[in-house]
Amino acid sequence: MHAGNAGSGRLHQNADELDLIRAAVAGDERALAAVIEHYSARLRWLIGLRLAPTLRRRVSPDDVLQESLLVVAKRIRMLEISTEAAFWTWLCRVVEQRLIEVGRKHMTAAARDVRREQSDPNGNCHGVGPRLDQLLGGDQSSPSARIRRAEQRAALEAALVQLPESFRSVIVLRLLEGLSVADTAAIMERSPGAVSVLLTKAVRRLGAVIERGDSRPLG
Repeated sequence: MHAGNAGSGRLHQNADELDLIRAAVAGDERALAAVIEHYSARLRWLIGLRLAPTLRRRVSPDDVLQESLLVVAKRIRMLEISTEAAFWTWLCRVVEQRLIEVGRKHMTAAARDVRREQSDPNGNCHGVGPRLDQLLGGDQSSPSARIRRAEQRAALEAALVQLPESFRSVIVLRLLEGLSVADTAAIMERSPGAVSVLLTKAVRRLGAVIERGDSRPLG
């Protein structure tokens, strides 16, 4: 009974979110403001994981977020959205495009720093799987378990920053955000098969970084 009530509450919440999104698409300014407020923190976290270390010295995640939200505000009325998941995928595409533009803009200025960063040996600079809970694993019911989980999450985020951009992108989009292979492929402008191969390599590299103990929480 409790599970049924929880499921009904989740469906109701999703329906409310979709109604709000549709109102924003229809031109309701208050709905747009509410939608932006609802998704900003999640997008900020996503951008923080995706922003390359060399670019962090020149542009902050908050800058990328604000520029992405301006694009959202301009383009949202052109959308035809049927689900909340489809809207989130669109937001991810907006952020990904903005990150690409930021990378190009700062490419010349960052060239000197890039030589000191670990590069993708394949020459690629593009940034139903397990979610973050499954990657970290473990019971988080006790206070000590929650502390360990927070430490693991911080270590995971620090390890991700050390990966080539393509590896970081596929892990964030496919595993942490739980997007489908097809949606991840569309955002990264790769084939679904290429995304699957890239994900396998990325997870292997991430595991190696964590095993070496090279991942420390970002300060």
